[in-house]
Amino acid sequence: MPAFFPRRKALALPVMLVLLGLSTAAWPVRSAHAAQPGQPDPAGQPDTADRPDLADRPDRAVRLPACPGRPNCVITQAEGAVRDGQYIDPLPFTGEAGHAMRRLAVALAAQPGCTVVDKDGLTLRAECRSKVFGFIDDVVCTADPEASVVHLRSAARTGWWDFGVNRDRAEQLRRKFLGLTR
Repeated sequence: MPAFFPRRKALALPVMLVLLGLSTAAWPVRSAHAAQPGQPDPAGQPDTADRPDLADRPDRAVRLPACPGRPNCVITQAEGAVRDGQYIDPLPFTGEAGHAMRRLAVALAAQPGCTVVDKDGLTLRAECRSKVFGFIDDVVCTADPEASVVHLRSAARTGWWDFGVNRDRAEQLRRKFLGLTR
């Protein structure tokens, strides 16, 4: 080995950190071409990933906003899934819808980084913050007493792809909720 090899190895870490820092500074979290809240996104889909206002319909099941045209959202209402892979099955329950929503609030609050921010009648809204970068995902759940299911939508507020985080969260929530209902 050449005598200069240890020096090159010692410089490798600082150089890598500088390059990583420059690359993340040059790559914004939300693209300059991305839609602002309330504006259509570049693909022509409305930006519905921001907090949906559901407080005006607390006593009946709510039609959840459709997922945007990005793969960082899952939904249990088939008409809200605009891309392949966004649809997931709703959460079944027995008994009263209000009781099911209370159990769901417990299950959601037990999820890492999730905080229930609004609970109104048959609708529940939570914000889930990622561990590493602190990105916020919105989770909205609504009970449909006639069908005895809970519909949910879990979506990232920013970015394009979420590495399946919202789908994983929905499936963990399903397991926890079904475990609490038995």
